[in-house]
Amino acid sequence: MEVDRSFGSTTRKRTFIGLLLLIFGAFTARLVQLQLIEGSEYRTRTEAQGIKQIVREPIRGAIYDRYGHPIVANIPSYTVLVTPNKLTPQSKALLARILATDTVTINDKIKQYKTNDYSPIRIWRDVDRQGWARLNELHTDLVGVDIVEESKRAYTADIRASHILGYTKEISNTEIGELGDYYTPGDVVGKSGIEKAFEDHLRGEKGYEFVAVNNRGQRVNSFNDGKNDRTPSNGFDLYLGLDAGLQQYAEKLLKGYHGAVVALDPNNGEILAMASAPDYDPALFSGVTTKEAYEKVANDPGKPLLNRATQAVYPPGSTWKMLMAIAGLTEGYIKPSTTISCPGSFTLGGNTWKCHGVHGLVNVRKAIHVSCNVFFYKLALQMGIDNYTKYGQLFHFGRRLGVDVPEGTTLLPSQEYYDKVYGAGKWPKGVLVNLGIGQGEIKVNPMQLAAYCGALANGGTWYQPHLVRAIKNNQLGSIEKVKYDAEDLGISHDIMDVIHAGMFDVVNTPGGTAGGAKMSDIVIAGKTGTAQAGKGKRDHAWFICYAPFDKPKIAMCVLVENSGFGGTYSAPIARKLIRYYLTRQREEGDAQAADSLNNPNALHSINMPPGADGDVQESSMIPDSLH
Repeated sequence: MEVDRSFGSTTRKRTFIGLLLLIFGAFTARLVQLQLIEGSEYRTRTEAQGIKQIVREPIRGAIYDRYGHPIVANIPSYTVLVTPNKLTPQSKALLARILATDTVTINDKIKQYKTNDYSPIRIWRDVDRQGWARLNELHTDLVGVDIVEESKRAYTADIRASHILGYTKEISNTEIGELGDYYTPGDVVGKSGIEKAFEDHLRGEKGYEFVAVNNRGQRVNSFNDGKNDRTPSNGFDLYLGLDAGLQQYAEKLLKGYHGAVVALDPNNGEILAMASAPDYDPALFSGVTTKEAYEKVANDPGKPLLNRATQAVYPPGSTWKMLMAIAGLTEGYIKPSTTISCPGSFTLGGNTWKCHGVHGLVNVRKAIHVSCNVFFYKLALQMGIDNYTKYGQLFHFGRRLGVDVPEGTTLLPSQEYYDKVYGAGKWPKGVLVNLGIGQGEIKVNPMQLAAYCGALANGGTWYQPHLVRAIKNNQLGSIEKVKYDAEDLGISHDIMDVIHAGMFDVVNTPGGTAGGAKMSDIVIAGKTGTAQAGKGKRDHAWFICYAPFDKPKIAMCVLVENSGFGGTYSAPIARKLIRYYLTRQREEGDAQAADSLNNPNALHSINMPPGADGDVQESSMIPDSLH
């Protein structure tokens, strides 16, 4: 039988060998790919022991003044996270040494969290550069420890505005219970000022990142290519009515005093400046604040944490006299031509109250001009307590105004009040004499007097004073104005003309008590007040004013505590601030502000602290429609 050898032909052999080589080459290439090209990735996956959720903090909203100058922004900051079930005694001790603390402190921070041991928790904010470098250098030895980049508040070097802005710090357990489920221990929250009032707008929304971790709790890879991650939503930006240059000047002029300045736009209630002295540096609370640093501020006898513009109370003194005049004229107790005799004092029931001088027969305009006490002593007795309270309430005294920052409790006396103090029908009529010139039990704050002055300036419309004029939604890119209350007080134009004339005379006519506020090129109208501060203490000096007289653009209240006469101490401060606001020029002898603050069209940059990396949050000019 003949054998067919064609099956083992050379062609078939070559084909078979070629196929073997091809298969071997494919396996070799795949092996190279797995071992050399993708080996590290597969080794990482092999090492991964689980999935960890890491919270990604949003960037807190920035804060701008009325011209778009950034007042508060954000700079990078580094935070330490630990996963409790992975944190070994050795890594805890090493971490304590790097952070210059002790393991007891770290344990205390961990105990604040009511969570399972498998979730990363924040235990240390604002790690310095040296600590950051050491943490990265020794990362493999720090089992259960991660460091993430977040942000902290950065402030301009030109203004403090501490009682406006407030500050942020880590949330307390009490606040977590009050503010809701969004917050966890270690979160930063607004503690005072508009940082607190607009916390819901500024904070943003947290994001989440899911990562694969090894048996040491350390990140080895992202999970599912990041498809399950949630990007944080940054907070909304706030645009204030604040003029940063005016604020800076007000802070400078109050330095060395105890007192306050409130300036606002009488046409809409926007607060242009609100300074309280003494104040504090809000940068002290950005990042980590030592116990010693906080206690130094908190225990300062000057009470720098107290906002004297809204939280301290004083008798208004003679600044109250325009309100008395409006009440008397409106209710018909006096007319513009009515005169009252001032012999230099007034006696009732065996008690005598003095005046500043012997003014003779004075009408209401003259009484405002020379600040005649006797005129208003007698008018208060005629009007009675009910009318006194009625018109005080008309101008929103005795209540909180709804300003964007915390307000204290003020007092507008009433029939009910005195019945409670003295007994029904038993209180002496002499209390009305004191009330007529803004003394006695009445207590107001500078913000209330500034809003009152604004209503006088614009002819009788009371606007709710406010700091935030607009909010930028960074998710939608839209800017919306914030609405505030406005109320026509129903005061006749004729009566307001009398009030304006009297306030004009106070500053611009011989015999007025505020000649220190007079300028040759800008006409100011105002009223001084010298309010008793208690036995053995010097009087408080008030001055309320507005300008320009014919078309007011700014209304102001200046208070200097325990200094003496309003015309001597407070009026010159107001004059300087009004000149600056209307001309952008400071008076001779006062250093000029930074060019960017003098020029409303120049944007101002945040000063970066030494050694900080990264870009400051970008600013944006507020639209012209909001000016």
